[in-house]
Amino acid sequence: MKTNKRRLLAALTATTLALTPCFAAGMMNAMAAATTGTSTLSITDSDTAEHAYNAYQLITGTTEAGKLTNLQWGSAIPEGSRSDFITALNTFLSLSGTNALASNADVQAVAEKLSKVTDSDKKIELAKLISNYVDKTNEKIDMTNNSGTYSASNLANGWYLILDETGSLKTPANENDIVRSANILKLIGDTTINSKHSLPTLEKKIVDGTNLVDSNSAAIGDVVEYNISLKVPDVRGYDKYFYVVEDTLSAGLTYNDDLSITLSGTPVHKDTDGIGGTDLGDYYVTHDNGEIKVVFENAATFFKNKTVDAPIVITYSATLNSNAVIGDTGNPNTAKLVYSNDPSVEGNGKNEPGKPDEPKKPEPGENSVIGETPEDEVTTYTTAIKVIKHDQAGQILKGAAFTLTSSDFNEVRVVSGYSFEQNDDAKADNTYYKLKDGSYTKTAPTGAYTSDLLYDKNAYNKKFNKVYSTSTGTLIEKAGSGSYAVEAQVDENGVIRFEGLKPGTYTLHESKVPEGYNAADDVEITITATKEENNVKVPSQWTGTNAAYVSADKAFELTVVNRQGATLPSTGGVGTKLFYLFGSAFVIGASTFIVTKKRVGTNK
Repeated sequence: MKTNKRRLLAALTATTLALTPCFAAGMMNAMAAATTGTSTLSITDSDTAEHAYNAYQLITGTTEAGKLTNLQWGSAIPEGSRSDFITALNTFLSLSGTNALASNADVQAVAEKLSKVTDSDKKIELAKLISNYVDKTNEKIDMTNNSGTYSASNLANGWYLILDETGSLKTPANENDIVRSANILKLIGDTTINSKHSLPTLEKKIVDGTNLVDSNSAAIGDVVEYNISLKVPDVRGYDKYFYVVEDTLSAGLTYNDDLSITLSGTPVHKDTDGIGGTDLGDYYVTHDNGEIKVVFENAATFFKNKTVDAPIVITYSATLNSNAVIGDTGNPNTAKLVYSNDPSVEGNGKNEPGKPDEPKKPEPGENSVIGETPEDEVTTYTTAIKVIKHDQAGQILKGAAFTLTSSDFNEVRVVSGYSFEQNDDAKADNTYYKLKDGSYTKTAPTGAYTSDLLYDKNAYNKKFNKVYSTSTGTLIEKAGSGSYAVEAQVDENGVIRFEGLKPGTYTLHESKVPEGYNAADDVEITITATKEENNVKVPSQWTGTNAAYVSADKAFELTVVNRQGATLPSTGGVGTKLFYLFGSAFVIGASTFIVTKKRVGTNK
């Protein structure tokens, strides 16, 4: 009898001791602390970004022969939330009827259902579901970072939810470092898992022959080809995924509307109208005032069965136009990738034409649901030749005109004392047409007036004449095929600028000589771009023959001098030969005269 009483007293004492923490917790409105143990959970991360990994204890138990037994609910899911969690779990696992879990199912039954989820994608989706029911405020177990390994010790064996709850740890410009993930695992003893983050990346290059470079040189009118390299993202755990390339052209570049995409070398279908339907594609392109946006539609579905990190290549071209910046600044082109980084937030990548369904960017201090790669910039440079006209005393000389000839330009921006005026069509010296882009050409435009010409229907086929102006004017002349020559007259300061040139060989000829002066010799100018590691340097590092680059003027400069007065015929010319002939005849005549005179004298 005494023995039974002692046993009853011990049981009551144990029960009291077990319930006391619960009573205290209830009185203090605090959740029970996570059950402790001896196991350590470690996560090694593949990237260099700083993460905030937290563990949530879902189920605990003891280990026997490598199996979890004596299961109990962990601290992370409050008792008041378990019924809702079980209902959601039934829906997630498509359990109904006798297979469904009861709303008050014991923890063993729940654990058995969790164990049947083995597909990696499904496990991530399950982790997302569970994250909606855990107490993230009071029950998170911090995992401390030590040289890229995140760990938590003294954990009880059981089931854990692992969340990467990284907040805005970086400045807004670097928020692409933020990456989120959700996982669920069963912990039995010390466990290390590898969290491989295949961070989205973007690399932009210019296609220069067979090379991909960061910068190049071009003439106005040249087509520049671009290459953007991406990788297939890891979309596991995402129901919706946002994947958009944003590309910005400077004013000196005109998009040619020829963008295409390949994935592992296979073309990706383009949605040409951006509204789906019968023309539903995998991406569409919007373009507005130099802003190009490439939107991958339904990206979570599109990338789901693709090989992670497989190459995605975007190609397109742009034309260097008459707005091109001359000199060291160049004409930049930037691109970046904007992508989803939180599986719990939907970002479809498409909502209506031209308006992608972009996740809302956070306010300062808020967590970010998107990531952005750093902008990658490439630059196209173009240069100029500046002609300065002086007389032999070094004074400004007006009235000269020069023709620049080369096969290395398409069109030239000319700053000189010339302008164009529209006159009677029948006038013989009217040889120029004005195009829609404001440039002039001697080649008659083809097609309807609306596609090529600047003016309305009444000005179709009108011609223009190049005339001298006392004010400096800026004109664009478009090249024809083969070698092209453009003529311009010096302005009131004796200066001409031929702008929008690339490395090549140019011949400068004085086509109009000021009255009273002698013509200058032709000058051959060679411009060379030095290359290092396939990257063309800026114009200040270009070199030239017969013209030196002047940074202040952003041009290769040369001074051409005209001299006054008559010029003797050059050595070896016809004039010299005649001089020799007349001289020889004079000497012979004189000698004959002397000899004859002597003979006459002797005879006398």
